[in-house]
Amino acid sequence: MSKPKWTLERVPRMGGATGEAFVNTLQGTGMTPSSVLAREAIQNSTDAWRHDTADKVQVVFRRISLIGKSKEAFIKELALKSEFAARKKVLGFQHDHCLNSLKKEDEPLRLLYIEDFGTHGLYGDPHDPKSHFFRLLLSLGDGTKSRDSEGSGGSYGYGKSVYSANSRIHTIVAYSAFSPKDDKHKHYARLMGCAYLHAHRYDEEDYSGRAWFGVPSAEHSQQVVDPLHDDAAHRLAQTLGFQMRDKDSPGTSILIVDCGVDCEELRASIEDWWWPRLLDDSLGLDIKLFEGDNLLQPPRPRSRPDLKPFIHCFEMAINRSQPSGKEDKAGVMNKWNGDVTPGSYGYCILDEKALDDEALQQKAGQVALIRTPRMVVSYLPVGGSLPLPCVGTFVATPEVDNPLKISEPPSHDKWDHNSARLLELAKDDGPLVKAIIDRLKQGLRKFSYEAAPPASSKDLRLKSLERLLGNLFKPPTKGGGGQGYPADPIEIKFVGQPHVLADGNGLRTAGSFRVALADDADKKQAKVSVEVECLVVEDEGVSREDPIMTTLTTTEISHKEDKDKPGRLVFKLDQDIHPVFNFKTDVYRPDWTTRIRVLVKEIA
Repeated sequence: MSKPKWTLERVPRMGGATGEAFVNTLQGTGMTPSSVLAREAIQNSTDAWRHDTADKVQVVFRRISLIGKSKEAFIKELALKSEFAARKKVLGFQHDHCLNSLKKEDEPLRLLYIEDFGTHGLYGDPHDPKSHFFRLLLSLGDGTKSRDSEGSGGSYGYGKSVYSANSRIHTIVAYSAFSPKDDKHKHYARLMGCAYLHAHRYDEEDYSGRAWFGVPSAEHSQQVVDPLHDDAAHRLAQTLGFQMRDKDSPGTSILIVDCGVDCEELRASIEDWWWPRLLDDSLGLDIKLFEGDNLLQPPRPRSRPDLKPFIHCFEMAINRSQPSGKEDKAGVMNKWNGDVTPGSYGYCILDEKALDDEALQQKAGQVALIRTPRMVVSYLPVGGSLPLPCVGTFVATPEVDNPLKISEPPSHDKWDHNSARLLELAKDDGPLVKAIIDRLKQGLRKFSYEAAPPASSKDLRLKSLERLLGNLFKPPTKGGGGQGYPADPIEIKFVGQPHVLADGNGLRTAGSFRVALADDADKKQAKVSVEVECLVVEDEGVSREDPIMTTLTTTEISHKEDKDKPGRLVFKLDQDIHPVFNFKTDVYRPDWTTRIRVLVKEIA
């Protein structure tokens, strides 16, 4: 067999997808790179699960750093310098990519290997559009999986773009082993490198940006590339640092070259999105993380304060545990059109101690949405007014899995009843998706109201109970700000959004905020006072009289209480110090709506 080399695709006469199309699809989702990588990579592996075995899917993330001779040897073996260095300015590489530091022996080259086990591997003719190899590496936007695979996570054929997007040079290598019984040529392993680059012009030729590291096909033109097979694939895999596979370890290993995501970030993201499958005994998921040869702590979602309430709701939804008291609720969503059961849910009220966790504060009022693969699709904000902070988890049934899957965008991060792809399914599937979302929002709101302490029957000051809304009011201070308004050198940012806590038969409001001098302030220090008012909202507006007593504390800066205004703190604020203040109100009646005002003033 000929030695493998890079083949850069010239633009076909009839056009086609550029290399950028394989990179850009899952960017701009609003999620961190580690979150997108954890979601999509594990989803690709769980979709390839061998259902004929009792083994659960195992995914290993292994990051290594090469320096010196090891780095030089790797770059030479994969021919990165010889093929890409001369045209690196037009290929769309990310900042600080490895080809800019080839001569810096101590500058590490980071390699991330993602290896799955208990999966079927990339068997089949590599140039057959139906083969797993072709779908993973050569096609884009192939939705065959959504039509052929029940209970799969993916449905667009864009999941592979997550690998190249996390390479600073958009280059990956795929190495796979599989049963020769599943391959018409009786191959049992294959390896190929792929690069998804910018379309560009070089030496008077136009290139699509797609490139393959393999052997030019003897049966076709030089624009067709074959992967390395069997022993040749194993030998190159070993040279490139892959863990070797044999006939008893089928599956796929992906190498992301020059990857900026580390395993600590990945562990947190895996916990965020895959805790349902990690904790689901019927499916299971085994994750291992390595930095070099060091085995790291595995994902432990039960140790995360911001995930514990969602896990509790999940276990109620799947009947692993039962609700305990008024602060829990679980059930099965009413049938849709009389015969379709959408799924089951669990709701719980968040206690005051749990809300000390800032990450949980950000998730209050949300429902974790889960389909058959047991990945959290999204944390759905229910919106509206909630008298008590709460969360929920919804687990969809297999009978609604396909319309929910089809409704998702390529990033699989929401259920969208307006998705045009639902028009390919039954006409009731769009309304079904909408009904599920609407019922969850209404259900969590109703639960929050029912769990709130009962309102007094005497002397009601409001007709309805609403959730506290934190409003921020900052007095203008000196300095020009443009547009006729003075600039404010003092910045305030909520760290813990104002939230309502049950206290006996009443409520309290609590939260925290940070005070800082603005970066463009015309001074390095200022004397500042800060206070918090909790005002009662009446039918005709906000009452400025008789505010609810509020305690304001901080341990991060020396301060004094203003002798003329109890509760107001005075301190000196430096530009390098950004103290956090915590506040909590006295108990007030549950039928009152309140509004928070944070008042910060510079003292001459």
